[in-house]
Amino acid sequence: MTTDAVASAAARWPQIGDILQNHSGGRPDPTSDLVGKSFAVSLNDGGRLELVFGTAELLSWNISGAGGHGQQPYQAFRVREAMYFVDFIDANDELKSISLWLDLNRKAVLLIVGSVADRSAEGLNLLTRVERTGAQSVATLTFRTGGMGPSQVPDFARTDKLFGKYLRYVYSETNIYDHYYVNPKYYFWYCWRGPDAGVGEFDEADYFELAEDVYLICWREKFLPLLAVTIEDFRSMRSIGKVFGADSRTWRTGNSTVGASMSIVAAIAPGVAPA
Repeated sequence: MTTDAVASAAARWPQIGDILQNHSGGRPDPTSDLVGKSFAVSLNDGGRLELVFGTAELLSWNISGAGGHGQQPYQAFRVREAMYFVDFIDANDELKSISLWLDLNRKAVLLIVGSVADRSAEGLNLLTRVERTGAQSVATLTFRTGGMGPSQVPDFARTDKLFGKYLRYVYSETNIYDHYYVNPKYYFWYCWRGPDAGVGEFDEADYFELAEDVYLICWREKFLPLLAVTIEDFRSMRSIGKVFGADSRTWRTGNSTVGASMSIVAAIAPGVAPA
């Protein structure tokens, strides 16, 4: 590909505002199940998270040493009985997103914080970026676990159960993507319909097992400051989550909860490395 062709392709690459369009067709309506509930979470790293769900639209939260807010818009989704995905943007910092997995049966919490605040690696080529930061993407994710009680709960385990699975995600009639989950670090995506139509990429991913046939999959793009947090239920074959990121030109952020119906296109057995 010539330099001009590369420049032309980059100029047409969708930005966060394009990607957030029409991705909620497979998403249920937010739930009000958590209204009136409050949780004090002891994080396994010694921190503390406090949550109070005042209304179906507003919560208050505080993370020791990391901020908080008294009146914070949020959305919550029921995935299974007593299992919820909660998402919001830090009302004090539009460059930071906060997502939560709440398992009320286990009294367990997984806190996922995404950020596009650090732009120091933005202008680096990919090899230098990986060498200096250990990652392809400018967007970052951190994971913290905790329990709603006096004792710690086991950490949510990273999983290899998804490797080799090739899935199709239908977000709406106009947005259809394929994902192939490769290994503990990477996955491949391709867009059949939508703002990325005809485009595919090999990006970073994290995988956790949350419950039987329920998984957390988080991914980060390398060409855009963009990340996703998704809950994948392989019983209902439904994905619920969020996409968050910044426009690579203006650095204005966008965040939207998304949902898709899932189908398994193929399950490919892992290859065997030569002896």
